[in-house]
Amino acid sequence: RSSDLPAPALQYYYMGFYIHSCPKMRYKGQYRPSDLLCPDTYTWVAIEKCLPKLDQSKYARLNQNPKAVDENLLKELGRVRVLHKRAVIPYSVYKRKRKGPSDEAMIRQYADLVGQACAEHMVLYRS
Repeated sequence: RSSDLPAPALQYYYMGFYIHSCPKMRYKGQYRPSDLLCPDTYTWVAIEKCLPKLDQSKYARLNQNPKAVDENLLKELGRVRVLHKRAVIPYSVYKRKRKGPSDEAMIRQYADLVGQACAEHMVLYRS
């Protein structure tokens, strides 16, 4: 209700999801500046550059740079933090200590979903 009040410390305001094909959400794209997160590279792109692509397809790579990639892609599986027997250890150590069938595919899937930075700061519980 008080959106016209100055807020010098406020740099960003997240308005929630924007679904281009939903007419009730189109108002969000009228605020400027407005950026959308590219689903492939996880970089922010000005909405003006995104709208033509979203008019053509519900799913689109919004970042126009073909060389751009997700900077947080998994690079070192061994650095994923695992809670095993009340100890937080890197996956490289857990892999050597663990008995039974390998669960590397599941650990890799988890780390791919959360990204390298989160996988190194969060702890995955393994029994």
